[in-house]
Amino acid sequence: MNILLTQAYLGRTERPVFPLGLSCLASLVKGHNLKVFDPNVSENPTSELSDILIDFRPDVVGISLRNIDSTNKRKVVFYYPYLKEMIDALKAGPCRNSKIIIGGSGFSMFAHEIMKDEARIDYGVFLEGENTFPELIEHLDQPDSVRGIFYRKSGRVLFTGPNAQVDLNTVALPDRRAIGIGPYMNIPDAIGIETKRGCMLGCIYCIYSFLNGKTLRFKDPIRVVDEIESLVKDMKVKSFTFVDSVFNLPLSHAEAICREMIKRGLDVSWSAWFHEDHMNEEFLNLVKKAGCKKIMLSPDGFSDDVLQKLGKPIKKKDILKVFDMLKGNGIEVCYNFFKNPPGQDLSSFLSLVAFYFKAKLRSKGRVHFEFNSIRIEPHTRLYKIALEEGSIDKDDNLLYPKYYTNSRNSHIEKIFNTMLRLKGK
Repeated sequence: MNILLTQAYLGRTERPVFPLGLSCLASLVKGHNLKVFDPNVSENPTSELSDILIDFRPDVVGISLRNIDSTNKRKVVFYYPYLKEMIDALKAGPCRNSKIIIGGSGFSMFAHEIMKDEARIDYGVFLEGENTFPELIEHLDQPDSVRGIFYRKSGRVLFTGPNAQVDLNTVALPDRRAIGIGPYMNIPDAIGIETKRGCMLGCIYCIYSFLNGKTLRFKDPIRVVDEIESLVKDMKVKSFTFVDSVFNLPLSHAEAICREMIKRGLDVSWSAWFHEDHMNEEFLNLVKKAGCKKIMLSPDGFSDDVLQKLGKPIKKKDILKVFDMLKGNGIEVCYNFFKNPPGQDLSSFLSLVAFYFKAKLRSKGRVHFEFNSIRIEPHTRLYKIALEEGSIDKDDNLLYPKYYTNSRNSHIEKIFNTMLRLKGK
C-alpha cells in the first residue's frame, strides 16, 4: 500500500514547524511504501502535491491538522479553509478514490464538527495517533474494530471510543529522516523534542489537559537526551525547542535532562516554555549551562485578579521576580499576554503597558512580547464562562472561531489592536 502523510497547509502566514507528529507515525508504519510531504516548506505546494499524486499514487492520504487558527496577530488567521483546498486537490487528482485520514491536535479539538462539516474525510484519528494510526492502516475495511477512530456508516458519523494513551518510553522514536530536516534547520523553534505529555495546570482557556490528559507521562531523561544527541551528531542540528506545554514542571525532570545534556557535552542551543512558579537562580544557571538560549513564559495576565480568574497558580510578584532573575543573565525572554482577559481593567492594562516598556528598556533587545486574542475552545472552563456571560450560544459551532474579550473594557482590545497595527501585525 502507498501511504502519503502530509501536514495541513497554513497559507504561509507563519513560520513552518517540523511535523513532529508525522515523524512519529513514520517510525511506526511498517510494510508499506511511505512518503511524507510538508506543503509549508514547498516553494509551490499545489504543484508539488499534484506531482506527488501523479508519481506516487497513494492509496491512503493521512493529513495532520495541527492548528485551526493563529491568535497572536491583530487579524486572526483561520487555517481551516486551507484544509478544504487540500482535499479539493486530492479529490480532483488521479487519486480521487484514495482514503483520507485526518488527525492532529486541531482535528481532535473539533473532531465531531470536522467530520460532519467535511464529508470527504473517510476516517478521523482522535487524540494520540501512535497506537491508532498503524492499526487503522491494517483494518481500513473494519474501522469499527479500532479504538480512537471516527468513521462513516450509512451516512452517519460514528466513533469507536478513545484508545489507550501512549507509553513514551516504549513507542519508537520519531523518524525525522523520513521527512528530511534540512528545510527547518535555520527556522527558529522549528525542530521539536518532546519530554512528556499531559498538563496538571488548570488554566481556564487551555486545551492541553483534554488533548494529553492531566496526568504527566514522562519520557526517561536518558531517552530524551539520546534523541537530542542523534539530532546534533547525526543530523547536524544546531538548535531545537522542547515542545512540552511546560518544560520545568516538575523541576526534577527538567533538571535531570539538563544535567544529562551537560554530561554529554552537547553543543546545541534550545528554547522551551517555562512556568514562573518553578524557577530559581540555581535552575536558571543549570539551563543556561545546558544550552538554553530562549525562555518562553505565558503568564497571560498582569494583575492578581486577572491571574486568579485565568486559573493561574501565580501572582504578579512572581512574574516580576522571574523577570529580575532573567534580566541580567543573557538569555532571550519571550512573554505571552492576553489583550483583554477576564478581570482586566484600566489599572491592570496600564500596569502591563508599563511593564512592557520597562522590560524593553532594560533588556537591550532580549525581551519580546506577544499579545494574543483568547480563542474560546470546547472542553475548557472558559467555554462555560462564555456561555454564562452570553459571549457564545450553546448551538455555536466553535470550529469557526469565537473569541473572548472582557465586555466591560472592550476598548482595551481596540487599543492593543492599534498597537499591533503600528508594529505591522
